[in-house]
Amino acid sequence: MKMMYRSWLFLSACALLTACGGGSGSSSNNSVTPTNPTTPEQTGSVTVALTDSPMSGVTTVGLQLHELVMTDASGVEHRYSLGDMRFNLMDYQGSDSINVVDGLSIPVGDYHDVYMTVVQGDGNNGCYVEDGQGIHALQVQDDELPLMDFSVAAAQQYSFTMEVGLYMGLNHDSNYNYSLSHDGSWSVNNMSMGHLMGNVDPQWIASCESTNAALTPTSGMFSHMAYLYPDTVTSLAQMGDVYAAPTDGRVAPVAVAPMQQDSAGNWYFAMGYLPAGTYRVGYSCLGDLDNPTTDDTTNGSFTMFADAGSVTIDAGTTGGTQTVMQCGMVSGGHYGMMGNGG
Repeated sequence: MKMMYRSWLFLSACALLTACGGGSGSSSNNSVTPTNPTTPEQTGSVTVALTDSPMSGVTTVGLQLHELVMTDASGVEHRYSLGDMRFNLMDYQGSDSINVVDGLSIPVGDYHDVYMTVVQGDGNNGCYVEDGQGIHALQVQDDELPLMDFSVAAAQQYSFTMEVGLYMGLNHDSNYNYSLSHDGSWSVNNMSMGHLMGNVDPQWIASCESTNAALTPTSGMFSHMAYLYPDTVTSLAQMGDVYAAPTDGRVAPVAVAPMQQDSAGNWYFAMGYLPAGTYRVGYSCLGDLDNPTTDDTTNGSFTMFADAGSVTIDAGTTGGTQTVMQCGMVSGGHYGMMGNGG
């Protein structure tokens, strides 16, 4: 069985790093000691954060970060210590945040091959996952979390966030050896991203469960999920599951998030740190049947149930604008279409 879940975590406030020293040859190794190797006119400031989305049955996704690595336009590799900082991704959901790099001063220029190295889990140290079966070692793809390329101008401040796609990327084998791939993960400049909040028609929830009564999980609890697609998707028939290579003209989602109920019983979902642009939202109550390694729409019992329509994420003038969409019946009109997903 695969564990799948996804939570929105924004890493943004824990380690203050300042570049120090330079180094010769092809790389520079910088410590966390605050110094001023260059004048403000020669440097810019960079802040890096992470983000994730909650996973059923998993209480802890423990990450341990070792270094921030980047290569400049001259081919020189720069390394900055992250102090082997440890944190639980599941502690930071919605708009909560924890900075992993805060105000790092680096030379102006263009940077590529940017990533954070991790300390791989061995069962006693490094990254790990805790679930109902205990604590398990976590291996991260390529020993790293990749970040976007970026440019730094003099005396300018930049903030970037990485979304860690747990629902698409976190898997385990029959012995509960966990792995985290880069599937469903991305990074974004905070100036050009926004957040999405969806209010969901309770009739969708009831109708989907009724339609799929024969597929009720043994726990008796359906897995209600919101699926986000690129704007090339224009109908329910095009909405595929999270499998990377869907067939029959379907398109895989770019993000997935669980639907939840607030204290008043209202259904909603949240997706954070989305690159500005137009998307389309779909809904299914069969998230437990959506295995990231198989095409469950074509070869399994998974179906999409409703098309909530398109939504445009507007970053706003400083980034981080929240867009609210209504999924289903709302005050006088119907938004979205339901179907059997077949």
